[in-house]
Amino acid sequence: MNNKLQFMNLPEEYAGENSKFLVVNIPWEKDVTYEKGASNGPEEIIKASHQLEYFDIDYEAEIFEKGIKTIILNTESFENIKKQIPKINVNEKFPVFIGGDHSVTIPVVKSIDEDFDIVVFDAHADFFYSWNCSENNHRCVNRRLMDNHNILVIGLRSCDIEEFNQINKDDRIDYIKANEFNIGILKEKLSKLKKKVYVSIDVDVFDSSFIRNTGTPEPGGLTWNAVLSALEMVFNEKNIVASDVVEFAPNKGFDAEAYSLAKLVHKLFILKSHKNWV
Repeated sequence: MNNKLQFMNLPEEYAGENSKFLVVNIPWEKDVTYEKGASNGPEEIIKASHQLEYFDIDYEAEIFEKGIKTIILNTESFENIKKQIPKINVNEKFPVFIGGDHSVTIPVVKSIDEDFDIVVFDAHADFFYSWNCSENNHRCVNRRLMDNHNILVIGLRSCDIEEFNQINKDDRIDYIKANEFNIGILKEKLSKLKKKVYVSIDVDVFDSSFIRNTGTPEPGGLTWNAVLSALEMVFNEKNIVASDVVEFAPNKGFDAEAYSLAKLVHKLFILKSHKNWV
């Protein structure tokens, strides 16, 4: 692979088949609700990752030597994505999937052969049965996944009245509003989930003053430090099987945001390795 497409611009010796960490880019978007451009998000995050330091000062750790392999899927159709998602033994490798719109989480989660629940960082409930004539729309993600997984949404601050009524009466869905978020509430709600957890990060969970380039930006979101504190607790409390970062739609003045999200992906690897997984 051309190094320009390698996460962190790693040389081949640190980006091969034996890598413990995987970046799986899924540049897909279809029938998005507001701003377009999510299909360009993965490439811009990869480009920005070339500027990252190998050393993480927060955790005083360096994990590139364990290997970070980059995989880019062909996205001709949603069915094509499902066929291409690599079979990953999540006990041996830790993947982070980069979208693309949030609908990519549906085939990714369904491809993981483990018993787990889901933590979703998101401004929206994503609980519609169908949207724009599709049951696989990005606004239907949690509805598609709840049959087999309990779901905790962190950072919620926008939803339809029908969604709101449904998530309040369905025991499979729990949430923390952005304006009520604190670590104590998070710890209590995490205790209700299974030990194994998948983490999905829709970047609109961040306040729109920080991440402007996203499909459906919402004011009143979480800060970088709040999200990192939450992720640290989730990783400490649970066994994270995989993660994704979705809905970055680079259109204008996005360089700092792309770099921040590249750093977020790297933080996910650091957090996984910090529990002596590797």
